Amino acid sequence: MKFSIITCTYNSEIFLGKNTESVLSQSFLDFEHIFIDGFSIDKTVEIIKGYQQRYPGKVKLFQLSPQGISNAMNEGIRRSSGEYLIHLHSDDSFYDSEVLKDVNDFLSTNNFDWIYGKINVIENDGQSVGVFPLRKVFQGKSSQIIKKYIYKFYNYIPHQSVFIKRKVFDDFGGFDEKLSSAMDPDLWFRIINKTNWSFYDRVISNFCLRSGSQSANLKNKEKNMDNLQIVRKRYLSKIENILANVFDYLVGKIKNNYR
Repeated sequence: MKFSIITCTYNSEIFLGKNTESVLSQSFLDFEHIFIDGFSIDKTVEIIKGYQQRYPGKVKLFQLSPQGISNAMNEGIRRSSGEYLIHLHSDDSFYDSEVLKDVNDFLSTNNFDWIYGKINVIENDGQSVGVFPLRKVFQGKSSQIIKKYIYKFYNYIPHQSVFIKRKVFDDFGGFDEKLSSAMDPDLWFRIINKTNWSFYDRVISNFCLRSGSQSANLKNKEKNMDNLQIVRKRYLSKIENILANVFDYLVGKIKNNYR
């Protein structure tokens, strides 16, 4: 089974080392690592080209004019040849050297269109702040109707842990390029009731929380919420949308109380 690892970059030299080293360390070697770069002006491309020399034939670099993260992710899909794909952003990395081997073993004995696992959430300094999703209520599979319904109110599928068949994108389309965020929940809503999927009880990647990122920056958070509302209106009833917003509020209050 061949994997395609897709990494989108733009001036990513500070973070790219951990990403590439985590791929270099994999014991399972049937993969390609595709980089979609928005014409970085730092040492990003230099790092990737050095990485190519270490793994000739496995590392592919494409430089394209920036048209948003969703477009870059889709460009990676279009240029991929693996059976299963994972989007591993430049500041994220595989959790350990056996990730691809273990995922290959799991998928080889289970005919899933896609799977999701856990992420290890880390700070800039590498300090872990927790693993997600830990609660059983967020660990489901396509045969569990209640788990699919719960997803309407809470996004428990971290895209950094998702391995998905390339065929799913062929059948259902890629990420919505009109969205600068929440493009992954939009895709999960599209496919969650129409594909065979499952939770895989394993930490797949390290997800880096950093200031200024799409998920951490305050201005970005506001834009993220606007995009999430757009997505929810596509797939939820008015009552479900209200309940989802109430749940967001309660989760926010809980997080604030524990800071």
